[in-house]
Amino acid sequence: GQLQCGDGMGSDPVPCNTFAVDRNLRTPFVTTWTLGVERTLTKDLVLEVGYVGNHGSKLVGVTDINQVDPNSAAEIACGHCEQAGRPFFSKFPYLGYVDYLSNLNVSNYNGLQTTLTQRVSHGLSYTAAYTYSHALDNASANEGAGVPLDSTRPWLQYASSDFDVRHRFTLSLTYVLPGKESRGQLLKGWQINSIVALQTGQPWGPQDTSNDFSLTGEVNNPTSSFERWDFVGKPSDFTSNQHPIPYCTGLGPDGSANGGCTDQYGNNVPGSTASTMWGKCTAATSTAALGNLNAYGCYVLGNSVLTPPAPGTYGNSGRNLFRDSGFRNWDLSVVKAWTFEERLTAQFRAEFFNILNHPNFAIPYGGPNGYANNDPSTGSGFGCGCSTPDQAGTNPVLGSGSNRAVQLGLKLIF
Repeated sequence: GQLQCGDGMGSDPVPCNTFAVDRNLRTPFVTTWTLGVERTLTKDLVLEVGYVGNHGSKLVGVTDINQVDPNSAAEIACGHCEQAGRPFFSKFPYLGYVDYLSNLNVSNYNGLQTTLTQRVSHGLSYTAAYTYSHALDNASANEGAGVPLDSTRPWLQYASSDFDVRHRFTLSLTYVLPGKESRGQLLKGWQINSIVALQTGQPWGPQDTSNDFSLTGEVNNPTSSFERWDFVGKPSDFTSNQHPIPYCTGLGPDGSANGGCTDQYGNNVPGSTASTMWGKCTAATSTAALGNLNAYGCYVLGNSVLTPPAPGTYGNSGRNLFRDSGFRNWDLSVVKAWTFEERLTAQFRAEFFNILNHPNFAIPYGGPNGYANNDPSTGSGFGCGCSTPDQAGTNPVLGSGSNRAVQLGLKLIF
């Protein structure tokens, strides 16, 4: 049917959303600079140390240039009817969200990269690498990045990139065992390969997908980056793992648990403990936000607290404030080769992925699977990784981070 747009008041149709592009849109570009030093320590051992930096300029991003101002005179006069608070309302009352593409985003990366390479010596060779780095940006996705919660201050989105890893260490090693002649070649042709990967956590942050605390209506914008809550304490207290962050819904007039609080395992905690947890929530909440606290509850771990903000305000928990528990993995393989005459070799391989069966967990957002355990409005599961990285990435066959897997193979080389 025919598209109809109105101001949404009375019997008028709802406003229509539109998309606009800066007529002077520029081509984004990245400037990169590096400095490296290489030193031969022995005839078989080489150390490389390098600095890598880059800066992304004029990266594209989207803002809502028709964002509601809940404090505007027109908005207040109509009793916070939302549409009246839009900047274009007087001329274009039938327009809702006006998402505007422009060159507003930037990115930065600085990294110290070191590599120690051992060439084959007495059957041993390895490469050990360590990187200390920091990546920052306004939005990490080139496509599909959300509109900032406050489009009048898009620079507040500038934070650690979604893929930022501060510390990463890898070691790949191959060792050909000394051999000697024996029956059936059992004492020669053996080789061990190993790969170790260790890295600190990736960022995540709370995104409330249902509550319009800011009174801007942006939580319903189809490209919204959603609302945030207020955080007081140490971000490291909210490091995610396989358990959700304890949640409280308040106390009764007599101080007993009313709905109560749950611990990291999802179990109800005793009234005295709940009272202490709720006390931390109320102490961290302004008078104006107490109504939202009583309505939506809070999250408590250690001395750190996440609470809903006061109406008409933006939560202070910035983008990518927290981290996950990191990634640790050790793969090992054992190879045995038999040589038949000069041109034929049979190679048997036994490969062990995540040989220690160490548990690794994805960020609470859950990647493409959309677990959305970073939404505090749900009241449960918040802060829980709850899946391994391979499952979260919808790649359980070839993805990394799964439980231990063993693979056997036989290869003929001729």
